[in-house]
Amino acid sequence: MKNLSIKIECNGGFREVGNNAVIFDNGKERVCFEFGFNVSDSLSPLIPDKKVDYLLACHGHLDHVGSIPELYSKYKPKIYGTKPTKDLAELVLFDSIKVGKIKEKPRNFTRDDVKNVLNNWTLKKYNESFKLGSSKVTFYNAGHIPGSSMALLEMDNKKILYTSDFKLNETALLKGADISKLKNIDMMIMETTYSDRDLDKREKIEKEFIDTINRTVEQGGIALVPSFAIRAPELLMVLEKYNVKHNIFVDGMGKAATEISGKNLEYIKDGKMFKKALNRASFVTNHAQRKKIIKSPCVIITTGGCMDGGPVAEYIKHIFRDEKSSLILTGYQIPGTAGAYLQDTGRYVTDEINLKLTLPVYKYSFTAHATRSELMDMVKKIRPKKIMCIHGTNTVRFATEIRSSFGIDAIAPKQGEIIDF
Repeated sequence: MKNLSIKIECNGGFREVGNNAVIFDNGKERVCFEFGFNVSDSLSPLIPDKKVDYLLACHGHLDHVGSIPELYSKYKPKIYGTKPTKDLAELVLFDSIKVGKIKEKPRNFTRDDVKNVLNNWTLKKYNESFKLGSSKVTFYNAGHIPGSSMALLEMDNKKILYTSDFKLNETALLKGADISKLKNIDMMIMETTYSDRDLDKREKIEKEFIDTINRTVEQGGIALVPSFAIRAPELLMVLEKYNVKHNIFVDGMGKAATEISGKNLEYIKDGKMFKKALNRASFVTNHAQRKKIIKSPCVIITTGGCMDGGPVAEYIKHIFRDEKSSLILTGYQIPGTAGAYLQDTGRYVTDEINLKLTLPVYKYSFTAHATRSELMDMVKKIRPKKIMCIHGTNTVRFATEIRSSFGIDAIAPKQGEIIDF
């Protein structure tokens, strides 16, 4: 009997941030958008009961690619994504195995499983259409991180846009999301991380960040900038954009992420400027270097972004009482992390450290996600027939708002639901 509808399986990313996994099944092929990981709870998406034929990896953050090896070891789907996404997935997947062991929350896959994923990954570029059985997919620039993609799936005469994480407005590192060719969309599956708020304009954030950097170093301090590894390239570009002349060091996984961007310059807004930023920075590779650079005023961009681990802890031990120095947070502090605890209490506490910080602490949001205004703009410009809100903690409210404001059918399913489309 002919399947008259497309089944949508909501396996992850529903009413939560991250952990994305959405499967489209038309009875001929089963296509999975991403297969992530919930970093806060160390949870994977629901493993599907039926074989997955194809997997679309839209960008290289752990909450979007973090459980692909688990799915691959069971069903061997064909995997598609851009080169930066593959390179970043390699970085974060191997690291997640290491972190899982340290935290005694081991991942459900091995290094060999990761290698199998990477060896069976087909590289695709933006605006390049390719067939998945009877369906067709095209990746478009999502403006989120280098190589990040929105995926347009054309299945059974339906046009389905999966935004993954996206940003409409350009940043120092990337052009904004490319939505110029997206017309007559039947369904948009849209991230809604910042559906409840706007942030300051990027230029204002950048200028305040640079002012704090310059003031700190000029008064003889260390500007310590904890960063998610994949954000480090953008921070380097901001320093280059404002012609910061101080000594700049990059430590931890930020070094590897920056090198990945340097090898994929076609995905960067201004490749020449990025090469200049790379040449201006020095990379820290060992503890002896750390002890040396902390003795002179400088800028240090280092992992981890939420301060749970990485070299940031070593630096804080040296400067936590130095009121000339600054701790400059650049991203969301995930609940339950050392960074979130520091924001709430003023104390930096890990398994090994318990310090009351007296150096100044600043926070600037360099989010790579669409803010509320950008989400609204996306809805206005795309005008899909139906919207599915995912990757957010306010998806139900935002879906209600879309229905009343735009007259568009918007839903916010629960994890585990199966939707007929």
